[in-house]
Amino acid sequence: MRTRVPLRYVTVFGVTALVSLAVGIVFFLGFFSATKNTRELMSDQATVMIRSMERDIALWLRPVYQQANWIARHVADNADAVSRLEAFDPFMLGALAATSQVAGFTIVTPDGISRRWTRTTGAAITEDWSARSDIQLWLEDGEQRTEASWIEPFFTDTIGKTVLLHDLPIRDADGALLGMLGQIVPIEELSSYVVDLSPRDGMTPFILYGDDRVLAHPLLISGTSNSGTAYAPLTALRDIDDAVLKRIWSPDEETLFFLNSESTLKTTGAFIEQQERFFIYLYQTIEDYGPVPWIIGAHLNTDLYGGAESQRLIRALLVSVAVLLAAIAGAIVLGRYITRPVTAIAEAARLVEANKLDDVPSLTPSHMRELDDAARSFNQMLVDLRERALIRQTLGQFIPEEVARTLLSEGGSLQSETAEATLLYSDIEGFTRMTESLGATKVVAMLNAYFSVMVEILEKYQGVVTQFHGDAILATFNVPISNQAHARNAIQAATDMLDAIQHLQFSEHQLRIRIGIDSGQVVAGAVGAAGRLSYTVYGNPVNLAARLEALNKDFGTSLLVSENTQRLAGDLAGLRAIGETSVRGQAEVINIYTRDAES
Repeated sequence: MRTRVPLRYVTVFGVTALVSLAVGIVFFLGFFSATKNTRELMSDQATVMIRSMERDIALWLRPVYQQANWIARHVADNADAVSRLEAFDPFMLGALAATSQVAGFTIVTPDGISRRWTRTTGAAITEDWSARSDIQLWLEDGEQRTEASWIEPFFTDTIGKTVLLHDLPIRDADGALLGMLGQIVPIEELSSYVVDLSPRDGMTPFILYGDDRVLAHPLLISGTSNSGTAYAPLTALRDIDDAVLKRIWSPDEETLFFLNSESTLKTTGAFIEQQERFFIYLYQTIEDYGPVPWIIGAHLNTDLYGGAESQRLIRALLVSVAVLLAAIAGAIVLGRYITRPVTAIAEAARLVEANKLDDVPSLTPSHMRELDDAARSFNQMLVDLRERALIRQTLGQFIPEEVARTLLSEGGSLQSETAEATLLYSDIEGFTRMTESLGATKVVAMLNAYFSVMVEILEKYQGVVTQFHGDAILATFNVPISNQAHARNAIQAATDMLDAIQHLQFSEHQLRIRIGIDSGQVVAGAVGAAGRLSYTVYGNPVNLAARLEALNKDFGTSLLVSENTQRLAGDLAGLRAIGETSVRGQAEVINIYTRDAES
């Protein structure tokens, strides 16, 4: 039998004595250590800010990319209307609401005719730019490429500001150029956005366009500085009213060894005589937004830096290292012995937290009693978790994932419940005829592809598919997953389903579907014979949703929504009343609604 040593003996009589000696001396040197910690803290915050700037700038500008592709697809789908750009006015003016950072759009056709839509005026203007050489060069450049790009910032008289321009060639199905799409983003919006990322006072964020021009800075927010001119769209670094930033390329110290900084960041420092303070620069270069690299960074001031303070800090660090080496030399063996199994448990726990159960190794036994007990318990827990995951995975193939999770959490039982819910019922048009022409193998392949897409959309809006019946889908919203916006979610899910049907093929087949939606009180629970249960819902909304789906054939629609759902959804844009109708099995005439495909 292995000899196991209690962990408390090791910690109390071994590490505690050594660490107590080290802590006593370090406490005595706390003032000097506080100086170093303060600097590192400020550096860490600035580093986090720069990382956040890089990430959030990408998140801020990514919708511009996405919207450009969306607009280009819409124009290409309506290529016959390009000769009448005013036909796109409702669409383009509506698109402005989707991206607040975009101030306006421009489409220029190959013959030099342009139409501009701006947020400030809310109007559209058509102009003939065929005589402008810069426009001709732009169109010629668009003929040679298919990808979007960012063009060098310029000043536009349209809104009286310096802007970033994102452009994208618009091509028809044959690849011919229909025109150039341009989106303008005022740089003062970028300055405001960057300032909001600053984590604390004393840190000034900035973005340089190349080495000598300022793209974003707190002083470039509207009303605080010159916003650019046609001859000088961007403020030159030498002209910015920031004495600290002007010194970024002539620092007093090229490397600040005591700062916590990742390898991709550049750290320098300079003493600004006017303010009698030492400032630290942290910055990095990104090359994703145009022909000239952006330099994103921040400068921060510190009263803690200076010659005497630096020397005292170094002496303190040297003394601390000398003292701590004695403690480390005695504690290193015990430390490794103790931390190795603890680290193994921590690593395994992180894999469990990430749900990578198959990658978790079994923990080896330890001679320390507590660590050995922990390893045994952890290994047994891992076995149980793998069994539980296997059960849930297996159940999830036959019943909704949320129902499987509830079954496991409640020990295998599932209580029936009565709740208000929204029911969505969908069916494929002409499915019987399709089965006769395709054969069983192709029908199954087509249905699997179709169901995979539809279920993904329904789960996106917290819908739960409780039943596949042939080609039909019955989905519930608000049971078993509680969701107050269940009516809105069901309508939005139906809209996305119809949109997917319109743009996708399933096993090389184009489908059409009909959808009915109703809301009301239902009973949900597990029903069936002993040992063979199925989760389902009962109630009038189930029947009415199916009836509404069938009524689409009479009204020539793809989606019918009951008055119950419309009332719960509230002021949901796009719902249009059709009128009243009688429904088989319903005592009263009901009002029905639909949602147009272009909504």
